[in-house]
Amino acid sequence: MDYLIMILRYVAPVAAVLILATCIVSLFRNRPRVHKLARLIDQNDGSIVEITHWETSIGKSKANDIVLPLPTVARFHAVIAKKRNDWVVTDTSARAIGILVNGEKVDGSCVIENNDIITIGNIPLKFECEEALSSRSKKRIRSEAQPKSEKAKTVAYGVLVDIKTKKPIYLKKQDVLIGRGEDADIRIMSQAVSSHHARIYKTSRGWALSDLDSHNGTKLNGRFLTQSQLIFDEDMITFGDRVFIFYER
Repeated sequence: MDYLIMILRYVAPVAAVLILATCIVSLFRNRPRVHKLARLIDQNDGSIVEITHWETSIGKSKANDIVLPLPTVARFHAVIAKKRNDWVVTDTSARAIGILVNGEKVDGSCVIENNDIITIGNIPLKFECEEALSSRSKKRIRSEAQPKSEKAKTVAYGVLVDIKTKKPIYLKKQDVLIGRGEDADIRIMSQAVSSHHARIYKTSRGWALSDLDSHNGTKLNGRFLTQSQLIFDEDMITFGDRVFIFYER
């Protein structure tokens, strides 16, 4: 018995250290990705402020996420936030000056898109986020991506439209491999895209998207995937640095 107790005195601390090390490694391996959601560019001096939260307050008070210490700016002037599939700016200034979006005064709140100019006080801020598109813009892009003639129509289960080129990529199978590799069903030639980056496939509940442990990750409506998720019409999907809109046929 004494021999067993002596052994446990050495084994127990070693086991505790191993368990602690395993927990630390697991914590770092599974830590959430920290990424930039959008950014604001001051059109007066070109300075850039990164947006890293789903809700960002702007104003003169130091309690805000973005501080603009100017007399034309209210203490709590505006909030930029992601609401479901849209980015929204809300006037919280309680002042007549309010905020402007592309030169028009905002009454309460409004949806903002990539490259919109948000004027707070006398500071014009360009909002940049490739994944920020309104429902109206998504419908316009869908219309533009439609084949112009019956002959050009393609039989497909769904379509991905590159938001930069507006080029449609048709899903001709119910299980599609996306990546940079030669064996990918949809090849995206970008160094930010892995050889086998993601899958889009049909399930009994609808279309689903999964990341294949890619280097730069896959995002759905601006959020990194940590597990397979269902996708729906007009969802925004990002593979590395390439952004697409998913449309069901």
